[in-house]
Amino acid sequence: METSYNPNEQALALHGDRVDAETRQVQTRLLGILKAIDQVCREHHLTYYLLCGTMLGAVRHGGFIPWDDDADVGMPRDDYETLLAHADEWMPKGYEVVSGGRTPGYPYPFARVQEAGSTYRMHRSYDFVGGLPIDLFPLDGMIGDCGARRRHYARYKMWWKMLYFTHTDPYKHGRGFRSCITLLLRRLFKPELVHRKLDNVRRQWRIADSPLLADHDYRPEKGAMPKEWYGEPVPVKFEDCQLMGVAKPHEYLTHLYGNYMEIPSEIPPRNYRFLDLNKPWREYVAEQKGNKEVK
Repeated sequence: METSYNPNEQALALHGDRVDAETRQVQTRLLGILKAIDQVCREHHLTYYLLCGTMLGAVRHGGFIPWDDDADVGMPRDDYETLLAHADEWMPKGYEVVSGGRTPGYPYPFARVQEAGSTYRMHRSYDFVGGLPIDLFPLDGMIGDCGARRRHYARYKMWWKMLYFTHTDPYKHGRGFRSCITLLLRRLFKPELVHRKLDNVRRQWRIADSPLLADHDYRPEKGAMPKEWYGEPVPVKFEDCQLMGVAKPHEYLTHLYGNYMEIPSEIPPRNYRFLDLNKPWREYVAEQKGNKEVK
């Protein structure tokens, strides 16, 4: 007797230990951020897409991948920069946009839409503290020539690595040659300069003149895709609402994940090292600063 395949049941059978109350609470809050982005984009005629695992969750699960504790959204470059420029006036109360160049100490080459009323720290080498976030990626044009694309990504990787060195703890691996190099690079390259360099590399090709779009999150062979796969955003069911997805989800998800309907046997660890959904991050930072001064 044939039985229908239910990815949600399969996910629970394989990874039920991660599908807990904390994860669902995080997802509920992330959904609030996604709805805020959707609201702003509709009101101001901006284009956005669910990306990567968030798009996968929409197709395979009708919402979040059951163990996911993050979300990704992409916007064409012009719309992305318009949102960043007007974020303070457009975002609903309780939400804010952080990004390189506008947020001191921000260590990532993409923006985030985050809560103001929570505290979140990632599993990374950085000390940056913010609210529970959704990653917001600019989508840029990309050339079809493979050699030119590899050279482009090599430059991008170099500046991304430089961004890491300008924000990471120089003594993470102890004191010695590596810490000296990190300290030297931090003297030579200020974070604002590195963010500008990264943006200049990403903007190398305009979307209108390019056959591909790139989110610059994946490596070259995965991160650049035909523009028509994104196309005009298409409404997709996501939890209790409809959000905007890519025009050709099958092609997009197959390119990224292969057999995307199959539940993986292994899943990544939680994204965060510290999370408090009830404490505004500014209060947390002030408390940490006060504790250091007392010591």
